[in-house]
Amino acid sequence: MIDIKIDGLTAYIDLVPAEGKFTLLDVDNLKLIISAFRKLQESPAKVIRIYGHGGCFAVGADLKTLHTYSGFDAKWFSRLGNTLFGLMRTMPQVIIGEIDGFCMGGGVDFASACDLRLATAGSKFAHPGSKLGLITGFGGTQSVVRLMKSGYANRFFLSGNVYEADFMQEAGFLNAVYENRGEMHKGAVSLAEKINRKPRQLLTGFKGSLDISKSIS
Repeated sequence: MIDIKIDGLTAYIDLVPAEGKFTLLDVDNLKLIISAFRKLQESPAKVIRIYGHGGCFAVGADLKTLHTYSGFDAKWFSRLGNTLFGLMRTMPQVIIGEIDGFCMGGGVDFASACDLRLATAGSKFAHPGSKLGLITGFGGTQSVVRLMKSGYANRFFLSGNVYEADFMQEAGFLNAVYENRGEMHKGAVSLAEKINRKPRQLLTGFKGSLDISKSIS
């Protein structure tokens, strides 16, 4: 389930998993998240904060389902994910991803499409494709790598191991790491307040320019 709320100049996308489960970026959830962002496109919000629950931000696709896909299905699913991430990059709002817990596979790709990424110290990150015999279809080998220092990116993807938030911050992927969810919330509130003081057109212009610079770097 995806909950949307707007409070003044800040909007919230709440990724609510089914009880006892993590948030999967499956077809249904991808469509719901795309719909949520499209609803917020024309809103007065300047900032969108997105976060998960249950010790998870997002963990990518359901591997059991992926193994049933034909080549056509896999290509369509990949395009759906890239539709979401492309939409996020062109949104007029600044998107803050708040990671508390597991952020795995496509969840890392999802986080990379946010403009800013915050995390709690206990959060875990991995892109296990090299262990599973899979290459992400969501473009993470480009979008995530553009955010990380070269040696760190190679280690992250080629090992497929689980890494701590401190490693991801040192690598350049995370903008800040907080002791717990409460402290991260305070940091996100402070960040949103600073961003909301700036003209919307200026924020949109900077986002566009920064996205172009990433694509040619």
